[in-house]
Amino acid sequence: MAFRAVVAAALAAAVGVAGSSPAAAVTCGTAEGFSRVSSGTLFRLADSDVLTGSTSMVESGSIGRGWGGFAWAGAAGDGVIYALTTAGKLVWYRYVDGAWAAGSGAVVGTGFNPTTRVTNIAVGANGWIYVVRPDKRLVAYHHLGRLTGKASWGNSGGYVLGSGWTAGEVIAPQGDGVIYRQLNGNLFWYHHSDPSAGPVTWNNGGRGVVVGKGWRFYDILPLGGGVLLTTSAPTGQVAVWQHADPVGGGQGWTVGGKAKYLARADSYGVSFAPGACS
Repeated sequence: MAFRAVVAAALAAAVGVAGSSPAAAVTCGTAEGFSRVSSGTLFRLADSDVLTGSTSMVESGSIGRGWGGFAWAGAAGDGVIYALTTAGKLVWYRYVDGAWAAGSGAVVGTGFNPTTRVTNIAVGANGWIYVVRPDKRLVAYHHLGRLTGKASWGNSGGYVLGSGWTAGEVIAPQGDGVIYRQLNGNLFWYHHSDPSAGPVTWNNGGRGVVVGKGWRFYDILPLGGGVLLTTSAPTGQVAVWQHADPVGGGQGWTVGGKAKYLARADSYGVSFAPGACS
């Protein structure tokens, strides 16, 4: 979720751009996430029927307290949750088998100060964390200690991917180089090469491909394979979408805004881990 002082009300329904691209074959396991509420309580969420079940997302109870003070929190898969303090510390947690793993609460990074050093942040799969800096650079960090909480990173300074990114948009990186970007009512598709493998290259010369119009959601959460969850403010409606061509950036949607869950009125928002779908 971006650091936004004012949240614009979402459209009642977003409109995907029509197209004839063949739908990609996508399978989804159980999507796992959480919801933070204003009291500081953290709740678990799960959806065992992501693409076909219209109201299959369920809340399974509270798993922690004291989460209200974080500037941001994001699910990262395998029970991992990252939380960002107002002082710029990135804190690691992992919830598995009904309990918090050893080392939960460990500080794995510093210098992620909201607003002054980070204006936007999102989690992708496999330990990738994307941030937008105040100078509008998009920087990706790779946390190699994602499953253990060890402060081990692929490149401590991060990988600069590009410029021209802002605080007033929503970024949704899958973690495989695909990024969905909501900006000025449009949803754009981007794809970049693996930054750890050498100089970064982008499909389409780095220009985003418009794959949706009328997108003004509070947040967008990528589950992988072009499957996205959207959250609307102030209604709290969570819906699922499936992009027909997440590999090539073609137009068309296989699933278009199926309602899944209505968030609590006092929720800061929900977060789901990437990687449930492929």
